[in-house]
Amino acid sequence: MKKNYSLGQSYLDILITIGVFLILLHAIFTLVSASYQFINFTRARTAAKHLASEKIETVHNMPYDEIGTVGGIPAGPLPQTETVKRNNLNYTVKTSIVYIDDPFDSSAPDDLLPTDYKRVRVSVSWEGLAASKTNPVTLITDIAPQGVETTAGGGTLSILVFDSQAEPVPQATVRIVAESLTPTVNLTLETADNGRVILPGATTCSNNCYQISVTKEDYSNDRTYSTEEIANPNKPHQNVLEGNLTEISFAIDKTSSLAVISTQGKETDFAPQPNVSFCLRGSKTLGADINDEPVYKFDQELTTDSLGQLTIESLEWDNYEFFLPDGSNWDIAGTNPLTIPPGPIIVLPDQSLQLGFVVQAHTNHSLLAIFKDSSSSLIASAAARLSASGFEASGSSGLSGDPDFGQLFFPGLNAQLYALEATATGFLDYNGSVDINGVTTEEIVLKTE
Repeated sequence: MKKNYSLGQSYLDILITIGVFLILLHAIFTLVSASYQFINFTRARTAAKHLASEKIETVHNMPYDEIGTVGGIPAGPLPQTETVKRNNLNYTVKTSIVYIDDPFDSSAPDDLLPTDYKRVRVSVSWEGLAASKTNPVTLITDIAPQGVETTAGGGTLSILVFDSQAEPVPQATVRIVAESLTPTVNLTLETADNGRVILPGATTCSNNCYQISVTKEDYSNDRTYSTEEIANPNKPHQNVLEGNLTEISFAIDKTSSLAVISTQGKETDFAPQPNVSFCLRGSKTLGADINDEPVYKFDQELTTDSLGQLTIESLEWDNYEFFLPDGSNWDIAGTNPLTIPPGPIIVLPDQSLQLGFVVQAHTNHSLLAIFKDSSSSLIASAAARLSASGFEASGSSGLSGDPDFGQLFFPGLNAQLYALEATATGFLDYNGSVDINGVTTEEIVLKTE
């Protein structure tokens, strides 16, 4: 026993020693790996600084009138983006050059010479094990012309980007294209903290040549349109006139998602109803067509899948109308939240919403009764009776968690006048009539006792 105990103790000591050794080995490996990555990052960043300095020095040695980028404002021979290989790493060098209107001598349009000097921004990023990701090396320098300030010609293009609360959107990507100009313009910039991009010295044109689009990751987008796309656009491509200021604004904000679920009626405990087509239309318009009919920014016919579900991503903030397409084989027997007039689907920025709706086979004449109290809140479990000569039907409105909350659907009716009676706990009895003609929706307001 003594021998076995001693042998077991030895095994235990060996296991503890191996465990301690592995822990130390892991710590040493982590330290070496971190040191190696840090050294690579430092080496790559140092090379990036040299590349940026070389580009800045190149610009400093150019004649002032030639300082510009290909497709930029001002135009020049420097590429906006180029790839340089250094130390077996691929570096991306982005060069941005814009005119600056210094407020020292007032700003446009009061300043008749708004092209005071040029601002050069060089940004260098790299790939590899220690990639720069979102932390590139950036150098900025201002270059002023020699002698007295002189005009560079052209006008000033001012672009403002704001969100749904009218707050400026910084770091939004603004793309400006004007292919009909000589030289052509193909420029991509980011808005400043005040949501603006201001471009003095823009080449003049009077044929709506400046195409402008605005985007940002996880945001909606906005842009200008030609008359070939929309007969009468709200936001056409822009002109720039000599010595004048052209201002245009764009509204973008974070997008939302809407999960749509189509179901059968309460008699099936709201089982999924697959492959139901529906229409979703926003209230925002892009302009009008040749018949002066509105062109909506979002107007789509969509279909739920085999499980009766569909998630709509990247939905812009707006008020959306929900309805079935013409010729549908279905009637809407309830929605939750209530989207039938007068209530649209209100989508705010950065939301995840859900819409459930009940469908029943289409009939030529039907009634969807919506029960509300005096404050326009829906009433659950309102018992209702619909009757006419030789006809009677009854039921109760859906519960708060049901897709027909506060609603009751009567299909297969005739085009005639019906008597409607309704009762609910805590409310006075309701007696009225409703004229049925086609797909009819009626809102019944119950008064409290």
